[in-house]
Amino acid sequence: MSVALEAVILGRVFRLGAPEAERAALAQAISIVEAECAVIAQKQPTAEIERVLLLTALELAATRPAETSDPRVESRLLTMNSKLKRALTETERDLTGTEA
Repeated sequence: MSVALEAVILGRVFRLGAPEAERAALAQAISIVEAECAVIAQKQPTAEIERVLLLTALELAATRPAETSDPRVESRLLTMNSKLKRALTETERDLTGTEA
């Protein structure tokens, strides 16, 4: 069975589905990403969401201990990243009225 989780970044809600068995790991990952985004957004209050997400990804990648990486979490994060990129592209296309 799949469960729905939400990530809120700069006031934007991203809904994510996860298998019940991965719910806790994904919830923890979301919490980390939300917290790091908040820190970066405070440092750069005029930054757009795309920049905040990119800087967050780079910061987390640079500080992540490689030996404790969980492939299930990695897989879910890759899926989340793909969905976020798609959502941002669609939003940009809607706002500009052009194909991205």
